Amino acid sequence: AGAEAEGGEEGEAAVGLVTESEGYRLHLSSTGSTGYLGVFRREDCGRLKFVAMVSLHDGHRMRLTYLGVFPTAVKAAVAVAKAKLQSSSGGPSSAVQVGPVPTAPPRRAPLVAEAEGLRLHVSSRSNNTTGYTGVVKHGSRFKAQDRRDGKAVSLGTFDTAVEAAVAYARAVGQAEAAGAA
Repeated sequence: AGAEAEGGEEGEAAVGLVTESEGYRLHLSSTGSTGYLGVFRREDCGRLKFVAMVSLHDGHRMRLTYLGVFPTAVKAAVAVAKAKLQSSSGGPSSAVQVGPVPTAPPRRAPLVAEAEGLRLHVSSRSNNTTGYTGVVKHGSRFKAQDRRDGKAVSLGTFDTAVEAAVAYARAVGQAEAAGAA
């Protein structure tokens, strides 16, 4: 009922192995019963399942990491390939992602410079995650705040960053027009 260790047992390793799936190059094994590195057969309540395990470096030492039970050997092999690709010790030589390279999502949507007849205060600071001066993320909402006498004064909490930026512009005055000195 337990997972079989990789051994010399004949299995699907010789013929018909999938070498790429879900955009990952799978790690083949000539000694394992499944044909995939880190994938083991397991009989579970009369059904054949596949266990995925991989050795990963945790910053101090190598650890055997259990990745889960999968309905097919290929799905388990994909889990191993993903884990190796993501591990710091795996690197590109251990797992190679194939297919189109995913593009990074844009950092943030284009900022609205004007709303409700007001010019908003667009922040030029790189560490401002909302893009607006006086607006901070507050849980899943946005908080508008001003500083008075060195203390933060809340102007309210809003559903969107633009709504919070409008409240800030109303409280402190609208931003100067672009290019104005």
